[in-house]
Amino acid sequence: MAGIGFQLKELYDQSNFLGQLRAMSFSAIVATGPMFLTILLITVVREWLLVIGTPLSEVLLFMATTQYAFIFSQLLTGGFLFLIARYVADQTFLEQETKVLSSLYGLLAITFFIGFISTIVFYWGSPLSFAYKFLSYLFFVELIGIWILSMYVSALKDYKRIIISYGIGIAISFILSWLFIQVFGWATSFAMMVSIVSGFGLVYALLFRYVKLYFQVDDKNYFDFLRYLERYPALFAIGFFYYLGLYGHSFIVWQGEYQVIVAETFSIAPFYDVPIFYAYLSVLPALVLFMVTIETKFYVTYKKYYSRILNGSSLSEIENAKREMFRVLRLELLFLAQIQLLVILTAVFLGLTLLPSIGVTQGQLDIFIYAAIGSWFIGILINVFMLMLYFDDRSSALKVILLFAGVTMLVTVLSTFTWIPLGVNLFVGGAVGMVASLILMKSGLNEIDYSTFCTQPIVAKQQSTWIEKYVVRHD
Repeated sequence: MAGIGFQLKELYDQSNFLGQLRAMSFSAIVATGPMFLTILLITVVREWLLVIGTPLSEVLLFMATTQYAFIFSQLLTGGFLFLIARYVADQTFLEQETKVLSSLYGLLAITFFIGFISTIVFYWGSPLSFAYKFLSYLFFVELIGIWILSMYVSALKDYKRIIISYGIGIAISFILSWLFIQVFGWATSFAMMVSIVSGFGLVYALLFRYVKLYFQVDDKNYFDFLRYLERYPALFAIGFFYYLGLYGHSFIVWQGEYQVIVAETFSIAPFYDVPIFYAYLSVLPALVLFMVTIETKFYVTYKKYYSRILNGSSLSEIENAKREMFRVLRLELLFLAQIQLLVILTAVFLGLTLLPSIGVTQGQLDIFIYAAIGSWFIGILINVFMLMLYFDDRSSALKVILLFAGVTMLVTVLSTFTWIPLGVNLFVGGAVGMVASLILMKSGLNEIDYSTFCTQPIVAKQQSTWIEKYVVRHD
């Protein structure tokens, strides 16, 4: 996030309130743009269709299609995103940016191919029309592309273009939805899919153009980044299990007593999905705050500490920089926890007040409250495990994510067979994951001198992985 972070720091360093407000706004859009765009669009269109009396079967089909595309596109790309983030950062540091654009082409080719195969397998035997299946495939791969491009876009320095891209995409989707529903009277899932595919397709095209204009040179080593899959397998696992922890519990509930089969194709559980969906919205402020505090405050002290080590500063100077880094880290985590708690309390209050007016039942409100409180733990957990990756502590980050995903899914299974209410799964999984993350991070920071000075080999040995040998032979 170096490019964006540099610009955020410029804005945030301005003493006036408007400058800091602009920094928060830009970070909100850059950090959560694609996710927020998707959530906002789907939520508004769903309520719109219900208000005008669209048949429930059409609303459920649209919701199920977009929900599946959203979840499985993140599951498919999650591992690759953590991997490619490290690859792009390394190539930028080594001034080998010609490999960055090539890696984008290679990653898009691999994920689009997997998406194509998985779509064929999923829709095999589905009674839906070919045209609808094709639209849902386009939306699926557009989301895949946008998640990937969002990572590359962080290297761009023109955040205004990024914001404009998201704005144009959502505007096109809303305008087409309005035309189809209000002017032509086409309040169908097919018409809505045309709208959303058009808007997101435009976002994808604009982001792709900006990335291509910025990096320009393509050295045609499209699959060179796959070396990192064997060199840093934990990064891929962290990304995959992170998203499995966020969504895996839904797969279990979809097979339980609240299961609803849509168009003989999709298995969902609106009774559970709707309150979870609104509870997850409360995590977004934590993601925005993380981006601002990390890029504008913590990273400054982090860079200062390691710069003093690399430049051969005295031991007292290094110790002073370390203490300053720890102090900023402690204060920012405490600030984040307090703000996130305030957000959660506000979300619970608004949820209890507003959700019943859109048809949310008491049973769903109970799930929402448990899940919203669980989101407080999850928000802190996400920030701590991201910090672990700053210190390259992949082992601890993987343990934390595996624990979070495993406990959440285990409690979900128990909820389907016992008296444990749904929603508690996220509460327990988030709490266990957060406590483990804080313990492991504290342990890691206590041993930072050893990990910094003693875990690296004195003489670096170049070892080729089998993927690297294969890529060299065939790329």
